[in-house]
Amino acid sequence: MAAWRRPMAERYPELIEALAPIELASLPTPVERMAALGAELTHGGLYVKRDDLSSAVYGGNKVRKLEFLLGEARRQGARTLVTMGGIGSNHLLATALHGRSLGMRTVGVVFPQPLTAEVRRNLDADRAAGVELVHCPHKYLLPAFVSWTLGRLAASERRRPLLIPGGGSSPLGSLGFAAAAFELAAQVRDGALPEPAEIFVPYGTGGTSVGLAVGLALCGLRSRVVAVRVIDRILANRPRMALLARGVARLLGQHGIALPTAPRLEIQPAYFGAGYGHPTPAGRGAQARFLRTEGLALEPTYTAKAAAAFTDRARKTRRPLLFWHTYNSAEMPLEATP
Repeated sequence: MAAWRRPMAERYPELIEALAPIELASLPTPVERMAALGAELTHGGLYVKRDDLSSAVYGGNKVRKLEFLLGEARRQGARTLVTMGGIGSNHLLATALHGRSLGMRTVGVVFPQPLTAEVRRNLDADRAAGVELVHCPHKYLLPAFVSWTLGRLAASERRRPLLIPGGGSSPLGSLGFAAAAFELAAQVRDGALPEPAEIFVPYGTGGTSVGLAVGLALCGLRSRVVAVRVIDRILANRPRMALLARGVARLLGQHGIALPTAPRLEIQPAYFGAGYGHPTPAGRGAQARFLRTEGLALEPTYTAKAAAAFTDRARKTRRPLLFWHTYNSAEMPLEATP
């Protein structure tokens, strides 16, 4: 496996040597000016970071976290990965496909969510990828079902599986998006876009928004991360966000790295709607608008809600704004492969 050669490695080589992430993504992902959307909203400074193109295996935001998390799995000699999420979890599918490329199988503990077309497609892809699904009746019962699954697998396989947190949002996984900030900073320096005033991402388990905000503080960009909440407030809130940020700072501190400034983060709760996975009128509108103007495909659970917040903000400011496109656009396997 090739050495990890991201911009963050140039700044912190000792950290990267110690954590040994794996290059899974095709980086850097491009930044594009959204001229057609900007013309419609009379805003000349709208940009998109195309993380939907981050991997031909399975793109989106999860692969950046998995570079660190599967690096840890490989160091531990793991053969089985256990993770969790809704039945249509993008993170579960990304873990399964990228883990399979390293010879690891995935078990997913999943809870119900609305059966949109995107959810059904992910379920089909999970089955094709050989994922073992453990069905949990409610998301608040996940800890018990995950513990039971870990114990069962350890007993049957005589080897403890590796637990990958939901969304990949541990301090270690969040470093994938701290690294993404260094990638963005290089693109700002190279003139691909001006320094964004605000960067919009969905806020689920928090690793994307927190990792990105930490990375921006490290690399000296003053952009504010706007985390658009897409899951229940009890699971996505300021104290939990602060807890994860402290965990990332603690992990960096163990390697002699201190944050020069506090991460700049805003939680935007107004676009959540009726619940996790439930489409909203604003989200559906943004989804149709992004496809019509820019040819960008979104989904209703995460990216459409973040896009609704992004377009509303674009109507209120002339400052440069960046939409971080976290949805996969790679073709998914819907037939089992050997």
